[in-house]
Amino acid sequence: MIYPRVCVVVSYWTGHKLQILERLLGQMLKFNAGMPFDLVVVCNGGDQQPLVLRDRFRLLRARVINRENAGYNLGAWNAGWEIAPGYDYYLFLQDECFIKKTGWVSEFVFRMENDSGLGLLGETIMWDNMTWTYVRLATDRDLGLDWFKGEDMHPLDFYQHYLKEHNIPPGEVGEHIQTLIVFTSNKILSEIGGLPVGNTYREVVACEIGLSALVRSKGYRISKVKDQSYTLLGHSQWTAFDRMKRKTRAYIVGSIKRAIACVKP
Repeated sequence: MIYPRVCVVVSYWTGHKLQILERLLGQMLKFNAGMPFDLVVVCNGGDQQPLVLRDRFRLLRARVINRENAGYNLGAWNAGWEIAPGYDYYLFLQDECFIKKTGWVSEFVFRMENDSGLGLLGETIMWDNMTWTYVRLATDRDLGLDWFKGEDMHPLDFYQHYLKEHNIPPGEVGEHIQTLIVFTSNKILSEIGGLPVGNTYREVVACEIGLSALVRSKGYRISKVKDQSYTLLGHSQWTAFDRMKRKTRAYIVGSIKRAIACVKP
């Protein structure tokens, strides 16, 4: 059987514990991907602290790219795409990802090849079908107006301004694939000129939103690979316990701010 050529690109930062990356690589040896793939590990900060994988991972035949710490995960992924061109598809992962099921590569390929008009797949969609106005109102309500204290511009305004400055149409909705786990084709990446890359945290968030916006601007759809988020692959940021902690904190902070507002003279 002839399979499409797939490259899995993993971003790793030297500021993380190496065991985090090694957990993911160990799972790649354990869980059948459903089809062959090549592996590229891009190490941000590797120019100062080169990454060398242990012999136990030699069966993965990984290509390690040590580079400067720039552009966060999107920067590392884009470097991986540029250094390993010519594949049919690319699955971009962060080192903090973990594999949950077999077929963790082939399921992405199957969906992309059999669902006409798809351009970008992930495990979760943020701000699903939400307008920019609603996202701003909801965020300010839940976090309070000081969630961006010290910044010159409201983050939602910054994101839209940044996208326009970089010729990315923001559209009416802020809906986007969260760039923890991203799957797309070489054709799409070539059409959009590669992954957008920012230098600061706010720019990176804008680029996360911008990636989906770019794909939609070319006439393609974005989607989760499965109806249920994090079915094939998970991420430590979005374990059930971590989600519960974040929701609880946001609820408590919001409740306190609303209570304070009610007792003000």
